[in-house]
Amino acid sequence: MRNKMKKTVFALLLVALTSSVFGQQSLWATVKSSNDTSGTKYVSLTDVTKEVLTFYDQYDYYFDLSGYSKKRFIEEINYGFDDWNWLYDIKDLTVFALKSNAGRGSLIMVMSVSKDNVNLLLFSNDIILHENPQRTVSYEKDKFARWFKTLLN
Repeated sequence: MRNKMKKTVFALLLVALTSSVFGQQSLWATVKSSNDTSGTKYVSLTDVTKEVLTFYDQYDYYFDLSGYSKKRFIEEINYGFDDWNWLYDIKDLTVFALKSNAGRGSLIMVMSVSKDNVNLLLFSNDIILHENPQRTVSYEKDKFARWFKTLLN
């Protein structure tokens, strides 16, 4: 199970951190970058939950890869990336969303990085993407929103 999670996270981060050859698309971020030419939308921290709930409504599953310290997150997915300074450079809560193609449809990666921690959520319609899928059902939406807000501190 742990090995499959490592492979999944690695594949997603590889897509996120490499060129757009893989079809990765930056959707939004909670930081404004003066040198961003991708057209990434700025979303305030107060609107992040609302934005994430649109993914909850759109996809059948989410995969909870939250609860890592930065150090542990890097250890779990250390597949030869030499430069993780960008992760350690983040001192204030930063959340971003990327869209990619997983080979069996699209997926959304929402990553929340604070001074010490990393939380990652994946949204997809592909149940095979990870071993512990959570169903996105309408009667659980409020509970999900309350839980997700705990990741934003």
